[in-house]
Amino acid sequence: SLSRAPPATRGRKRKRQSAAAADGEANRSTGRGHGIAMGRRILNDALRKMVNADRRGNATALLQPISGVMVSFLNIMKHRGYIKNFEVIDPHRVGKINVELHGRIKDCKALTYRQDLRAKEIEQYRVRMLPTRQWGFVVITTPSGVLDHEEAIKQNVGGQVLGYFH
Repeated sequence: SLSRAPPATRGRKRKRQSAAAADGEANRSTGRGHGIAMGRRILNDALRKMVNADRRGNATALLQPISGVMVSFLNIMKHRGYIKNFEVIDPHRVGKINVELHGRIKDCKALTYRQDLRAKEIEQYRVRMLPTRQWGFVVITTPSGVLDHEEAIKQNVGGQVLGYFH
């Protein structure tokens, strides 16, 4: 009898619990309840796996699950000489990508938030995000496809920043 809370407090707790239950139902109805787009989270997890494998001195990294944007990001990294090669294994099911590393990646991240850039703003963004002017690339998804910042400036197109590597 002494340990029971007064009736007014019990009612408040019930309201809080029902609000929490409603939040849980909302998360279930929208999928997994993550605050960021799943595609960007998958990309960020894969890029972090590559950086960690590179720092450990591994020759390869196995990325799973995969996405089309991830393949485009890796194509840019390969074109710029940051990875040797990559192979998509079983793309029709869950899929895996085996990446051969050079040992050249210092940092590589995908932005989990939306960052829109005009063509004129790309250079300022690059200077702000990358450590030096000599190396590193910002990857942008544009109407012309997924491009690095140099190609986007050449084509004079803007878009959303996917991530960067250096």
